[in-house]
Amino acid sequence: MIIWLVIFLLLSLLYLLNILVCMVYCKMKKKQKKVLKDFEACDMYSIQQPSGIKHTIKQLLNGWMIYSVKCLGKVPCQWYRKFILKHVYQMELGKNVVIYGDFFIRAPWNISVGEGTIIGDSCQLDGRNGLVIGKNVNFSTAVYIYTEQHDVNDAYFRSNDSGGTVVIEDYVWLSSRTTVLPKVRVGQGAVLASGALANKDLEAFGVYVGIPAKKIGNRSQDLKYEFDGDYLPFI
Repeated sequence: MIIWLVIFLLLSLLYLLNILVCMVYCKMKKKQKKVLKDFEACDMYSIQQPSGIKHTIKQLLNGWMIYSVKCLGKVPCQWYRKFILKHVYQMELGKNVVIYGDFFIRAPWNISVGEGTIIGDSCQLDGRNGLVIGKNVNFSTAVYIYTEQHDVNDAYFRSNDSGGTVVIEDYVWLSSRTTVLPKVRVGQGAVLASGALANKDLEAFGVYVGIPAKKIGNRSQDLKYEFDGDYLPFI
């Protein structure tokens, strides 16, 4: 009995230490007010690779942050996930936000989500260059948003200026398995149909389909719904 108690206490201490390290790291990142500072994929093929203990520690911390946030997505408790994302990983979450599980979130300290927004299961949110999500937005299953990408014409496969902030305005609906690329602004009330890819700005209240996304119609501008925060437990 004593042995199990000791094991439990040790595991609890390790968990609390992990929470503390993650919180301090993310607060430092947020205060820097700079983006693309977790191991920059854009520079991984540069001519000279950085080295040394400082670089190794940085790599370990960056990798651990990504892994720990990914593990958080497996926890079957909505309240706990949001609490840790907001208070430990410094993600800005408005009132009545719902974030379903199995997510993959990079640089959560650079992401803000407005009130009444629903993030569906298996979504991937990239905050490296900043991600702003408005109010009463709906993400269906497996929505992918990227704020960073490689320059295919660069000799060293760096990013250069291809990355940038993504803005999703109020009342947008991104349907299942849609993708939004860097520097794109999705206008208020716009709809991106299932499987579509947005590589350019989408007009407000437009309905878009295809790869790349093309406008096929308009949505009603009389949108009044406000999500109350209700959600399905365990997922």
